[in-house]
Amino acid sequence: MTTPEAALQPLATTFEDGDERRRAVVESAARLLAEEGPHGLSLRRIAAEAGGSTQLVYTLFGGKAGLADALYAEGFGRLSAACRAALATCPSPGDPERLVAIGRAYRTFALSEPAFFAVMFGKAIPDFTPTTSTSGRCRANTFGSLVAEVQACLDAGTLVGGSAEELARLCWVTVHGLSALESAGMLRAEDPDAFVEAALRTPLDAHRP
Repeated sequence: MTTPEAALQPLATTFEDGDERRRAVVESAARLLAEEGPHGLSLRRIAAEAGGSTQLVYTLFGGKAGLADALYAEGFGRLSAACRAALATCPSPGDPERLVAIGRAYRTFALSEPAFFAVMFGKAIPDFTPTTSTSGRCRANTFGSLVAEVQACLDAGTLVGGSAEELARLCWVTVHGLSALESAGMLRAEDPDAFVEAALRTPLDAHRP
């Protein structure tokens, strides 16, 4: 059985540690996408901001499609890192508070990294579809870690009923819906933090023993 620690391993991003050229191009693309939308994703501008020519993007990523795939993978890498950081100060696996912590980290990521969030789950880049290998690897890492955390709770008896995958999907749908609505400015609540906190606990409370 996969443990939470094994499931939530660092997700390899599109560049190796120390490869500042790839990192600079991805950062430039994310910044332009956040500031100007899809029209800002000119390879010439992205490369210039990263200190190179258009050829740099083709050399490193094979073109715009490869760069978009890199943005997608980097977004999931950052989300994975945010979840690991949130769990670092949490109780041991088997405590539902860990699931709440993951939800908070997910929401914070969505609000603080809107460009990456839009590439990962929206249509920020028209006609972009991540490669099957990138999509499968990214989703398996992030969702797989959530399933492992839920399974630990079921095994400990702190949550009951249903399968780990079903409950993990319910938790994900809850936090993703909240994050997407809030990112779009459509979450109407007098106290958004309190509202989100209560909502994150709703699917868990329904499965308490």
